[in-house]
Amino acid sequence: MIAFVVLLVMIFVSRKQSEKANKKLDQEKKAELIDLFSKDRTINFGILITIIVLFFIAIRFSNLNTVIIFASYIFIVLIFMIISAILSYRKLINNDFPESFIRSYLIATLLRFLGLIIFFTIVIN
Repeated sequence: MIAFVVLLVMIFVSRKQSEKANKKLDQEKKAELIDLFSKDRTINFGILITIIVLFFIAIRFSNLNTVIIFASYIFIVLIFMIISAILSYRKLINNDFPESFIRSYLIATLLRFLGLIIFFTIVIN
């Protein structure tokens, strides 16, 4: 329960940071931001659902140790988050978003990443 609460708090703080970052953009850049990432959101959600489904299939039908499956799941989710953050960062740089916005975006991403690491650490122990 504590792990879930910590994760929710980190997501909330990350959202606040993202809102703060969005306030740094003019209307044109806000519209560009929405347009720039609209396709990515759907693709990322599909990938995340696929990872979760594969995790449950592995738990149900695999002969591997549950700890190995869970550790693999954690590793894959964290790698997915890192790759997604790098691609998003590059997209923001390539589309000339302000440095202050990008810095705030990276802080929000880091907070979500830390939230997941703390969550998994608490769950494992």
